[in-house]
Amino acid sequence: MRPELLNGHQIHFMGVGGIGMSGLAAILKQRGLAVSGCDLSRKDPPASLRECGIGVLLGHHPAHLTDDVGLVVFSSAVSEHEPELTEARARGIPTISRGELLSELASTTRLVAVAGAHGKTTTSGMCAQLLMHAGWDPTAVVGGHVVSLGSNARHGRGAYLVAETDESDGSFLLLHPQVAIVTNIDREHLNYYQTFDRLVAAFQQFVRQLGPTGTLIRCQDDPVAREALMHPRQVGYGITAPADVMATRVACRSGGSEFTASYHGHRLGTFRLQVPGRHNILNALGVISLGLVLDLPLAVIREALWSFQGTLRRYQTLPLPRETYFIEDYAHHPSEIRATLGVDVSRERHRLAVFQPHRFSRVQRLEQDFAGCFNTVDGVIVTDVYAAFESPIDGISGARLAQLIKAQGHPCVRYVPREELPRFLLRFIQPHDTVFFLGAGDIGQVCHDVAERWRAIDGTPR
Repeated sequence: MRPELLNGHQIHFMGVGGIGMSGLAAILKQRGLAVSGCDLSRKDPPASLRECGIGVLLGHHPAHLTDDVGLVVFSSAVSEHEPELTEARARGIPTISRGELLSELASTTRLVAVAGAHGKTTTSGMCAQLLMHAGWDPTAVVGGHVVSLGSNARHGRGAYLVAETDESDGSFLLLHPQVAIVTNIDREHLNYYQTFDRLVAAFQQFVRQLGPTGTLIRCQDDPVAREALMHPRQVGYGITAPADVMATRVACRSGGSEFTASYHGHRLGTFRLQVPGRHNILNALGVISLGLVLDLPLAVIREALWSFQGTLRRYQTLPLPRETYFIEDYAHHPSEIRATLGVDVSRERHRLAVFQPHRFSRVQRLEQDFAGCFNTVDGVIVTDVYAAFESPIDGISGARLAQLIKAQGHPCVRYVPREELPRFLLRFIQPHDTVFFLGAGDIGQVCHDVAERWRAIDGTPR
């Protein structure tokens, strides 16, 4: 990182409670730099902040800009008109975005950048696990709490940085990685790109920034990534489409997965995962590809993948009394919902989905896709849209989405307002149910609140 950006002063993060911002703040603090931060939310700060002793000031106020502050970092959720940011610029304090800061950190490392609409967090966590297992002591910035890291960030002293990129605001184009893993390209973030063609073009530019000595690792099972992304040095992975690295003899269970991997037709052996689902096998194939590119021993790759214990809010299972299971998952796009609900589809258990839509703009663009992605569950409860700093859009609501799901023929659909959701679920859920809590908002809080009450009443519904 350029010394002139630091100048011996404190670095102040606006929106430090966000998962991406907190990781960068923690890494700089672990490097011995003075760090402060503020956030609009009162929610508990990520573990990475607590462990580093970074306090979170509430709100965005000019008073946070003490004389010690020499650099302000702001997240994409921070408005350009926030008084604190305006004051910093008026006083001549340098300001940079989260993406610019990540680019600065990456400029002195060998960057492994993971991009894509879905699977980035798990794949990034697996990559960090691989390099740690290899003894390479990587730095890592991941968009979720990785169980094996104990955090969403890790400060290492090795040459490699593993970073989950952010294509939502185009900031991944600030990066020039040595290795890029692209998991898939889907109709996401069109509020920023406006058209799908522009989104694809951004990924193509991202790949070009690898340069001639970089390596592209892409998922062959994703038709857009397969057709749109090309590089002279590339490795493709997949299960169904022809690929350099392929999985066969796939066995998926609720507690994990097993498969046989091959490279250019040569058998690499059996790999086992503690995380379930076909989508996680694809994520693992991307990591195996990385291991092959870096010439790591197969035993190291195999052991690293087996030791990966997942990330919080990614198929996080809570066993409860009376053989009831809650599963919390970050899925907030139709493709992600289908993948999560497709794990261990058992007709022996009653399966419910509790869904909190995320962003009005996403629901507006994809409401028909959302309406058709709950066919594998017995019941669907839809709550209010989590705005994520967006303004409401007329005619777009959780109630309307519930109606659309019902119109597609689902026999059991209910809309329940967010404030009524915990009480309703305690009356609705029955022993032996499997309940999926889906969404990128505060639905996880609902999951854990209801779980706590369920335990308190020993599994007997109110």
